[in-house]
Amino acid sequence: MPGPVFAAVELGGMTIRVAIAEGTVENIVDRTTFKTGTDPAAVMSKIVQWLEKKQPFDCLGVASFGPIDPRQGSATFGQITSTPKVAWRNYDVLAALDVFGVPTGFDTDVNAPAMYEYAYAASQPGNEGMSSAAYITVGTGVGIGLVVNGKPVHGMLHPEGGHMPYPNPDGDTFKGTPGATIPNGIESNVSAGALALRAGLDHPDGLQGLPDSHPVWEFAVHYLAGACVNLALLASPEKIVLGGGVLNRVSLFPRIRAKVQAVLNGYLQVDQITTDKINEWIVPGTHGPDAGIIGALALAQAALTDAVPGLEEPASTAADGNAADSTVGPLASLALGVVAGVVIQRIISSSL
Repeated sequence: MPGPVFAAVELGGMTIRVAIAEGTVENIVDRTTFKTGTDPAAVMSKIVQWLEKKQPFDCLGVASFGPIDPRQGSATFGQITSTPKVAWRNYDVLAALDVFGVPTGFDTDVNAPAMYEYAYAASQPGNEGMSSAAYITVGTGVGIGLVVNGKPVHGMLHPEGGHMPYPNPDGDTFKGTPGATIPNGIESNVSAGALALRAGLDHPDGLQGLPDSHPVWEFAVHYLAGACVNLALLASPEKIVLGGGVLNRVSLFPRIRAKVQAVLNGYLQVDQITTDKINEWIVPGTHGPDAGIIGALALAQAALTDAVPGLEEPASTAADGNAADSTVGPLASLALGVVAGVVIQRIISSSL
């Protein structure tokens, strides 16, 4: 009997990704993209039409840029709230997408991959008892998802750690991206757009052509190491995962790790920071550019599991039909139990 079919929508600052996965959230069988644009109703209509053609699916995950309101029962639950994207302010993205009569999960576009990365790390040998992780994405914006005690942090709303202020390095005269609400915040200083401005580029795409020796990368190291330091001091996550387009530059990782060690200056005496184990503590994402959409698919999976207690996810298989790495099955099973985004419970259609 075939496994469940998952649908997901990941709303990013520039691009919206939509995907269908079968059996496991990693097994994406169909996908498309839409420009986020400035007409939410129009792009949501196109997404719904695309998903209608892919029915039947058993559940839906929605991971969105924010701030959003993930508090079920709130008057603005499901809405994108005080985003800098004026056209999207107070738009009820969940109402626009929750039209298929299937269980639907909703969370931020960083909490979703944070939960997935946590589940993946916790499933690895030697990580038994792991309870926390952080995910930092650096692209159009900077977002931080945080998992504590096996659950994504929401609190009053949800973390917006990408905007935490951090001191400028000596000699830095950059005043943040124009119009930024928090000019000395991390996003305002090292988002792709901010780095492009620092480098005198017309567009963030030009960052790809800069050599590793370009001075702009030292600013990226400074602020991203600062984010890791603050997370270590405040939340003490057992894993920090760095993703997003800017972090495709793998040469940044050893520099960020070294800067973290220098700033902490031996204050936290744990092997993950003071020894080479830092290479296993600050790591790149498991699925690179697919981190967000797979996180959204994991939200769908969690919604389905919540609505159908006892549902078991079938074992993952490799492309050639043989059993895949044994870590994938435990990952999916763990994600079923620990992903705790807001879930709308519904009766599953008879197609199950």
